[in-house]
Amino acid sequence: NIRTFDARGELLISIMSSLAQEESRSISQNVTWGQRKRFADGRATVPFSRFLGYDRGENGELVINPEEAETVRLIYGEFLSGLSYTAIAKKLTGLGVMTPAGGRIWRAGTVGSILTNEKYKGCALLQKSYTADYLTKKLVPNDGAVPQYYVEDSHPAVIDPAVFDRVQERIGKRRETEGFSGKMIFSSRLRCGCCGAWYGPKVWHSTDRYRRIVWQCNARYGDGRRCASKRLTEAEIKSAFVRVVNRLADRDALLSDLREIRDALTGDEKRELDRFIGTVEEADGAVTEFDEAMWSALVDFVTVDGQGGMTFTLEDGTETGA
Repeated sequence: NIRTFDARGELLISIMSSLAQEESRSISQNVTWGQRKRFADGRATVPFSRFLGYDRGENGELVINPEEAETVRLIYGEFLSGLSYTAIAKKLTGLGVMTPAGGRIWRAGTVGSILTNEKYKGCALLQKSYTADYLTKKLVPNDGAVPQYYVEDSHPAVIDPAVFDRVQERIGKRRETEGFSGKMIFSSRLRCGCCGAWYGPKVWHSTDRYRRIVWQCNARYGDGRRCASKRLTEAEIKSAFVRVVNRLADRDALLSDLREIRDALTGDEKRELDRFIGTVEEADGAVTEFDEAMWSALVDFVTVDGQGGMTFTLEDGTETGA
């Protein structure tokens, strides 16, 4: 029964608005205090309805959802096999896998968030964002304005921590690579020893029967400079890799590493690696054919010198010439 046409009514509305705003501020402070206390106590939570791989337990804890966890492991395996975020998203969409939000169309950003979320290795970084204004309720990234907490082993892991850390290293290297493409297995793996740039693919005779792909330094014809490093054919790269694998000194240690990597993969990549392991075991280590799964599992990058010689840096840090 407030009349808005006179000064008394405006005064009453102003008073009631102030009271409502103060109540909103008080509630916001109480909620914020509760959240930050939970963070300080190391209690992790996620938006379960939009978070792939976990269900809410009886006491609000994270419990692994076996079916969704397989999808998460597939994403990590596909990334380690050389696919980009976009390529993985397309594959998941084609397979009919549901997104974290229950949709059918996967986006590259969704794949990226899964690959970089520490909760999948059983840890939790708490208070990544905070509400800066209780009126707008807008969340902003936490750049140090409020405390953050990192809790190790806070819940069961979907991804082995070593595999998760390996993925983060690979993501960092891809960010350093100009024009990375997950469509080709040699992308972001060949580095020029003359100028430090990455090699990229070039198609020769694209419209006739002599068509082939060669790899050359991306700085060969750019930015006013001309790198004189040698081009490589895919056959040369594959042959060099086979020689490296056959020269690895400790075959038993190699097989042990491969089995460990295989156990972290799922789907096609796991089956490919199983086949390769079987080939190595049956042939007493004599490998005759190039294998993509083996390349993705073992090679960090290859340095190409001015004469086309290749030095392989493997995932464990070992360096060996071809």
